[in-house]
Amino acid sequence: MTSGIRSVARLTAVTAVMGGLAGFAMSSWVGAGPVGRMLPWILGRGLGIAGYLSLTALTALGLWLRHPVAHRWHWPAPATRIRLHAVLAAATIVLVLGHVVALVLDAFAGVGVLGAVVPGASGYRPFAVALGTVSLYLAVLVGGSAALAGRLTGRAWRPIHGVASFVFALGWTHGLLAGSDTPRLRFMYAVTGGLVALLVVTRRLVPTSAYVTERHAT
Repeated sequence: MTSGIRSVARLTAVTAVMGGLAGFAMSSWVGAGPVGRMLPWILGRGLGIAGYLSLTALTALGLWLRHPVAHRWHWPAPATRIRLHAVLAAATIVLVLGHVVALVLDAFAGVGVLGAVVPGASGYRPFAVALGTVSLYLAVLVGGSAALAGRLTGRAWRPIHGVASFVFALGWTHGLLAGSDTPRLRFMYAVTGGLVALLVVTRRLVPTSAYVTERHAT
């Protein structure tokens, strides 16, 4: 059990670093401005983009794990999918927390400590930032309840986990409304949002009974 936790921690650290660097590069590429006093903002924006992409992968994989047609795919193995899901969950939280800390430390961002923790208290686009704050709180609740499943929360984590798609929707809207560079990232938001929406819709369109019947038949 300990070795498994260490493995997840190492993979999370690597994912967070790589995601942060990728997000930093992307925010610089879309025109974040000269590095200097804007460094905290650039780091915050980069970590935010990386966190959003990690959240997208996490949500998509979570939907796929319970998708009625997922059983037809034998790679990667179910155990690998679960481990990857756990790594993405931890990496997403790390990246988003880094995003929040960097913006709080940026005196020019207009967010501040209060604005980061209290929805609507931000001086910069309060509604958009509030959506991000609420989505982070819900993400911690969803991830924490799943991590404690079988020990403290029992099977109560399942209905809580059901709001994961709503967490993504809040994060998607937050990124779309809060980012000053959103016009250059519309394609990214369109593709990622469309992917998650497609998985949500197809998961509901394909009857679970058909999946169960086919499994018993085989």
